[in-house]
Order: sequence, then C-alpha cells, then structure tokens
Amino acid sequence: MKSKICVGNFTINLSAILETAILFFIFCVFGGSPIPDVNEPYYIGKAIHFWNPDWVVNDEFLMSRDSHLTFYFLFGWLSFFLSPYWLSVAGRFLTWFLLALSWRCLCFTIFRINWCSAPAGLALAYYVSNFNMAGEWIIGGVEGKSFAFPFVLFGLVELLRGRWDRVWIFLGIASAFHVLVGGWSVIAVIIVHIFCRRKPNYYFMLLGGLVSLPGVIPGLLLDYGTVGDVVQDSHKIYVFERLSHHLVPYMFSWVRVLRFVLLALLWIFCCRFVPHGSVSQRRFDFFVWGTLLISLAGFILAFIFRSNELTSATILRFYWFRMSDVAVPMGVALGSMFRLLRLANLLRRSPSRLPLFYELIIAATIFVTIFMVSGYLLFGGLMFSWSTAPDVVILWCIAILACRLILYICNRWYSDCSMLRCGKLRVWLIVIYIVILIYMPFGVFTELVNLRTRFAFAKSEPKNPIQAYKWREACNWIADPANTPKNAKFFIPYDSVTFKWHANRSNIAVWKEVPQDAKSLIQWAASIEELYANEKNKNAKLLIDKISKQSFAQMLSQKKPNEIQNLQKKYHFNYILAPTYPNLNKRFGWNIVYKNSEYCVYKIDE
Repeated sequence: MKSKICVGNFTINLSAILETAILFFIFCVFGGSPIPDVNEPYYIGKAIHFWNPDWVVNDEFLMSRDSHLTFYFLFGWLSFFLSPYWLSVAGRFLTWFLLALSWRCLCFTIFRINWCSAPAGLALAYYVSNFNMAGEWIIGGVEGKSFAFPFVLFGLVELLRGRWDRVWIFLGIASAFHVLVGGWSVIAVIIVHIFCRRKPNYYFMLLGGLVSLPGVIPGLLLDYGTVGDVVQDSHKIYVFERLSHHLVPYMFSWVRVLRFVLLALLWIFCCRFVPHGSVSQRRFDFFVWGTLLISLAGFILAFIFRSNELTSATILRFYWFRMSDVAVPMGVALGSMFRLLRLANLLRRSPSRLPLFYELIIAATIFVTIFMVSGYLLFGGLMFSWSTAPDVVILWCIAILACRLILYICNRWYSDCSMLRCGKLRVWLIVIYIVILIYMPFGVFTELVNLRTRFAFAKSEPKNPIQAYKWREACNWIADPANTPKNAKFFIPYDSVTFKWHANRSNIAVWKEVPQDAKSLIQWAASIEELYANEKNKNAKLLIDKISKQSFAQMLSQKKPNEIQNLQKKYHFNYILAPTYPNLNKRFGWNIVYKNSEYCVYKIDE
C-alpha cells in the first residue's frame, strides 16, 4: 500500500491521515466521558452567555467577569446553531483532532518514521489520566485549555525543528486561549534556551506576547478596581478553600504525589533521551526538566510561606504543577518509544545468542517477584496495614524501576557474564519498554472501550442513576416556558452542576460555579456559607467543612420560616428545587408546582 498519493499538484500522505485518525479514536475513548463533564457546564455556559445574555438571565455567576475571553469569543457563537450538548460534542471533536494532529507532528519530528505516534499517544493518555499530581488533564471536556495544549505541542514541534521564532507565535496562541498553560510553557521554553545557551529572538517573543494579549488582559483586569484586602482574601478563598486539590502541594493526596514521583523517576532512569538523543530530543528533555523545575519551585515556595496564608495564596494561585502533570507523561511516552526503537534496531543488527524464550521467562520471573515482594512490604504491614487496598499502579511502577536498576547494575558490574556478553539484556529492556508503552495503557484502554459502549450518566449528575434521571426530568420541566418564566431564579442543592445546562434558568450560588474576579469570589463564599452552612459546623476552618452534610431538603427543614424569608429577600429566588423527602410543604406551606419520585419544585411567594 502506498503511503502517499499524488492528486494534481497535491500529495496526500495516507499514513499521516490514518495515524491521526487512530490517535483521534484513542483520545475519543479516553476523553469521551458522558456529556456534560464536570467543567463543561461552567465554561460552555459562560461561552453561551457571552454571545447570548438572554440564554439564562439575571444570574450572578454568568454575569461575573470573564477570564477566558478568547475561548468564549471564538467558540461561544456556535450556540446560535447548536444546543449545549452538541456544542460540547463539536468542541470535543475539534480539540481532540487538534491534539491528534499536533501529537502526530511531534512524534514524526522526533522519530522520523510513521506509526510511532499511536502507541505513544496511548501511553500519553494513560499516564496523564493516572499519574497526575495536581489533577491536571489534557484529554477531556471542552474549555480554554483544551484548545491551548495542542498549540503548546505545535510550539514544541517548531522548537525541536530549530525554528525558534515560530515557537513564540504558537505559545502566544496557547496563552490567548489559556494564559497559565501558555505562560508556563513560555517559561519552560526559556529554560530550554538557557540550557542550550541560545539567546532568544526578542522581536518574535514580543510578537508572541502581542498574540497572547486576548488571554492576558482579561486575567489582569479581573481584580481591577478592587480594594487590596478584598483581593488578598479572595486569593485565600480561591487557593485554600476551593481549589487546594490543584494548588496546595501539602494538601495533595499522597497517592497522587507518589504516583507522580515514581513516574518522574521512570522518565529520568528509563526514558530520558540524553545522552544518546539528537539535538532536537535533548531540547525536548530540557523542556520536561523546565516543567519539573517550575513544580519544584512551587513546592519550595509553598513550604517556605506555609505559615503566611495570604502570601502563600498569592503565589500558589498560578497552578505551578499544571505543566509537569502533562510534560512528564509526554516524556515517558516519547522516551519509551525512542528507547524501544533503538533497542529493536540494535537487536536486529546483532541478535542475542540466548534463546528469546529463556530471556522472557527470566525477565517475567524477576518482574513478578519484585511486584509481589514490594506489594507485601508496602501493604503487608511495613508501611500500611492490610486494611489499606494496595495501589497496583504504584507497585507496577516500583517493579519497573527495580528491574531497570537490576539490569543497569548487571550491565555495569557483571559484564563478564557469558549471558550478558551474548545478549546484553536487550530483550529484557525491550520487554520493559513494551510494558511501559503498551501493556498497562492498553489494559486501561480496553476497559474504557467497554465502558464507553454502555449508557451512563455524566459525572456531573447525581451519582444514583434513578436520581440522575429524575433530576433531568425535573430540569426539563423547569426549562419549559409554560411552566416557569425565563427570569425565574432557583434555590438548589449546593453540589448541583448541571442545573443551567438542563433547565436554562438562573440559580443562586452553588459550589462548582466559583467566579474568577475578587469581588464576586468574596460574595460567592459568603453566599455559600449563609445558604448551606450547618449551625454545628460554623466554626470549621474550611468552607467545605461548614456545609451541611445532610440532604438539601433536610437542611431546609431545620430552618425557621423567617430565615427562609430573609434569604428570599436577599437573594430574590422564586422557586426551590429540592429532594422530595422530607416534604417541605407541611412545614412552610409552599405550593408544589412539580413533583416526581426524587425531586420537588416549590413556588415561593414574595
């Protein structure tokens, strides 16, 4: 089969097209969670409202200042032709196609052969989703960073090709879509310049900066005109109250931190290109090192200013760990493929004299032994009790690192062994890189393929399928103008994510819809505490701990009628959407205008 076909003056590269299509399918499987994803009602809702303020009227969150103006401007106009659901579908397909195209270009730039990007892309998707430390992702729902990351990859392609001037243009476009994704990439590329002892072209850096202004200026104007104390308090709420799982390293899950550290070690000791790589490969290595240095700086600053929350919040709000969560998996995926190709080429030119079957048996025995021993030591009482479920991913990574260390020691100090002289353990190394690159990622991929073929409600919906179905049913009833007016405002459970998505009506503050500007953020936090806090937990330090753990209807049933009246006068809501049980009509005398087995809509008189 020919890889290229000439049509007139154009040449069609069939291999590139098929490769991109395979990558697109892989990304569809990994990112194709049920719509809407947890962030899509937030960002797509803001994009729709940017172009069509009548979509949901009189909503404080949607009317707050916009930080991702480029995304809203370039994407939101499609809402005139598409519903939110199909807007998400179109956005996902577009971002996954751009990501597949940019990843294929990056792999071809490094390896110079076709068909390497598919297994490397499979590994990338797996390691980003399972080894991120701060909850970062690259394949998922639609938002500004979904468009920013492909342009970062296009910038890396130009960096590896030595076309330094074009790098700043692509990173400028990435910064326009998401200022932090593009900004940290710019700093990482500057670190590459330092390592390569190359002076950057300031003219093109300035040009890239001008391209990034649509993303930079809205971010700078978020707190414009706000008193300094209010800004500092908003930073504290944003970092420590709302997004600590992304921003504060000493509040991260220890499992996620350990996974990321092991992955970084896997890249350093197993997959790093240097010293055998080309100039372009070393540049990519330096980029990954740059993102790790940025994360290390974030760790150091977080612990230095741990006692000063205001200073710490001002520093940590910039997502110091975002790029390393993506760059290190990229390094593992590309580095494993590079090593695998190199070892296979060496083995082809000078095959091992030791039978392949014996080497495979020895390698498998050593790997399984290390896997079981490490599992027993870690989760059999040495560090954790038997009640702690063993993390298979951690044990697998430890086993890979241990096997690689054993092979390094054997090659280094026991090279007189006849078996090593014959094979030099190349087959063993090939097995290790196949496990890293294909075996574990493909296992998760097959599970996801099976999952994607089954109907499921989105993660943003209630967890119980019956409740999720009845939630949609209630929201669809509300969306009918014959049932509720378009300017109606609802008081809903604090963890509701998809209310606007389905009901097309405004609501007062909920947990997910956190504004970006300082003034609105302070008001949001005060509203969350006033609306949903439990009297018993009012002295809790964190806002999330103050929220009542009871169901929304039970929380309301414990309030006095005059408290509800005061809240209504302050927040101007007309309806309450709450679980059917307990029946609030008996306590407050509200009119039930809609009811199903799980949810009730109450009409509240002025």
